[in-house]
Amino acid sequence: MIYIANPIYDSVFKYMLEDEGVAKRFIGIIIGKKITKIKLLPQEKTYQKEKTLIVIQRLDFVAEIVEENGKKSKVLIEIQKSNKSYHADLIRFRGYLAQQYQKDDLPIITIYILGFNLEDLESPAVYVAPECKDLYYEKPIDKKPEFVDRLTHGMYVIQVPRLKPVLKNKLTQLLDLFNQEYRLSTKVPGNRTLNVPYLPKDKEIQAILKRLEKANADEALREKISDEEFADMAYEEMFGSLDRKVIVLQKRAESAKKKLRKTQQELEHKNQELEKERQQTEQTNQKLRETAMLLKSLGVPIKQISEKTGLSIAEIEKL
Repeated sequence: MIYIANPIYDSVFKYMLEDEGVAKRFIGIIIGKKITKIKLLPQEKTYQKEKTLIVIQRLDFVAEIVEENGKKSKVLIEIQKSNKSYHADLIRFRGYLAQQYQKDDLPIITIYILGFNLEDLESPAVYVAPECKDLYYEKPIDKKPEFVDRLTHGMYVIQVPRLKPVLKNKLTQLLDLFNQEYRLSTKVPGNRTLNVPYLPKDKEIQAILKRLEKANADEALREKISDEEFADMAYEEMFGSLDRKVIVLQKRAESAKKKLRKTQQELEHKNQELEKERQQTEQTNQKLRETAMLLKSLGVPIKQISEKTGLSIAEIEKL
């Protein structure tokens, strides 16, 4: 049994990746590339709700990496423990991502670690760029989930609650260190610690495990975890119900937009059909007029022409 700090916490995750060797291993295993250099860029930001004393710290992780072939990239990692403020954070991260694109020309790799399940994505880990691939079971995914569709760049998405002890490769061994089934309990303080029941065979995974084991014994870090839990709890008490109402309204608005788009498409299709019928009618009438003109030139009585073509006597006289 090995006791480690729970890496789903922002403060623990930050502590884990402050070790450069661990950061290179962690990112390299997820993206499937060997990383030779890494430059960690501190991105801790503070957000405060207007007219309140609640201060929220975001620990979005950013690093510049160099792969074995010399290719440089920027890595952005977003940890989202719950979906309570999911839509708000999604909008925030979109804006943050846009800022990163504006800073330089480096290609961006994004990794989302979610502490909740996406309803329309069953795989624990996927890669999208632009096709969608199940990294856990190594197979393609035909339909993109809404979360992926709303963020247009390539990305890795990890759903922590869907993780299972499937230790088939290095990636699944790494992600198993996030497995919440290993929590000492589901309540504070037991949920802060994971009890890993085995020692991974892979040396790189062992190094990451050792870092998390060290984090579990760090008293200062324990205080940060406690502060993080308090901030989450305070936010939920003050804004949780409001956020959920916003989510419901957003879903209703999206549903209304979909219905409106469907109605517009149906009207457009109907208009196209009416225009097609109008053109066909016009073509038919033109042929009748041409026939009437021919019969008229041959001296056929106008009344008889009217009976044959269906055109009025007045129309034929004007030809």
